[in-house]
Amino acid sequence: MDILIVDDNQDNRMTLELLLEEFEGLTIEQVEDGEAAVELCKKQHFDIIFMDIMMPGIDGITATEVIKSFDKKVMIIALSALDDELSKNEILANGAEDYITKPIESELFHQRVKNYLEIVAFRKEKPSNEDAVNSFTQEVYSRSLKFTIKSKHSLAELWDYYLNEYRVSVETLEECIRMIYAYGQVTLKNDASLTLTAEENDDYLFLTLAPLGGISDLVIQHTLLKNYKQADFILSHHQLSFRLKKGQPIQENLERLDITDYEQRILSKTHFNKTTASEYVENTAISLMDKIEDLENIELSIEKSAIAFERDAQQDDLIQICADLDSYVEVVDQLMEFEHFAYALKNLNDFLKTLNLSELDPNDQKKFSRLFLHLLDDITEWRNNIFIKKEANDIHYLDSSLLSSCLQIQSIFEKKEANLEDEGDFELF
Repeated sequence: MDILIVDDNQDNRMTLELLLEEFEGLTIEQVEDGEAAVELCKKQHFDIIFMDIMMPGIDGITATEVIKSFDKKVMIIALSALDDELSKNEILANGAEDYITKPIESELFHQRVKNYLEIVAFRKEKPSNEDAVNSFTQEVYSRSLKFTIKSKHSLAELWDYYLNEYRVSVETLEECIRMIYAYGQVTLKNDASLTLTAEENDDYLFLTLAPLGGISDLVIQHTLLKNYKQADFILSHHQLSFRLKKGQPIQENLERLDITDYEQRILSKTHFNKTTASEYVENTAISLMDKIEDLENIELSIEKSAIAFERDAQQDDLIQICADLDSYVEVVDQLMEFEHFAYALKNLNDFLKTLNLSELDPNDQKKFSRLFLHLLDDITEWRNNIFIKKEANDIHYLDSSLLSSCLQIQSIFEKKEANLEDEGDFELF
């Protein structure tokens, strides 16, 4: 743990350092005023800062506010010789997490520091919640937020919360909330209700909508593809989970501070960086790269069966296509950035397994073969441009196209749902 002591009195700094000797594994630094603390914190992250309130120049309240504006993870503990409620409330409101009155009582201080170190240690661990609702991961905080949508009023509350009150910048949040609002309206129109559960970790906001029994999976997929092409989602068992990338927290106006250019750049910066193919491959486990090389053989096997199916549609060829797609999905599913693509392939494959050729129109079978071979071309291009040539500037550049192809193939045999009679309900914005 890296500790910083900020106090203009050398004796006070020495007292704190002696009190902290009881704890192992601490690296302790000292500065004598708020300005020095801000400058040092710009250069390195500290786990805990003990911050005196009354100092010449930049006081502890201002220093706390500035440091917290660019380092949310640091724990700042306020120290003061005055048991002053006004100062205490002000520094706590500006980012300090606790307040200790001087002179320091050693036993109480040691107990508090033990708790601080424990909290900071947990902050460094990935969150884990076995009761997580979303379909992406259990690596979310234990807290969650639930909206019970039983009326248009509750839908409006959800809209206002995420588009006006939520204080974290989230990629494509507006588009996601528009779609959730639309699904909510259709659900209410069908005299049903649903629940939205919001979960988070440091990197993502997860929004899960359930149950969606009144809206077919194919309608949901088509409306997302049409209205929210960037959606990163999993649809399973009448439950729809979105994963949205988080950026920097949205900052309130800091009227009382003279913000430097350096701090302003930090406050205004949002991190929504694309991942290039070369970066992705460089960070992909070697064991997975061996499996990715096997995908070419699986593609050739699928193509052979698909060409045979186009010439003379046989159930055995369709069964072989499904078996090979199972193997393909198994590999793609292990590539953490491609859940969307894996979902599209798996959903299509699960549907193909239910087809009985004796019940299908021969013209539909021909159309299926043609579109399926086009899909194979796209899949081969995806693999080559990302893992062989490594030329893609964004590894997700084909996500929408691949999902669209999978949905078009499925819609050939689901003509009733493919008409999307309910889609008009989603033309709300």
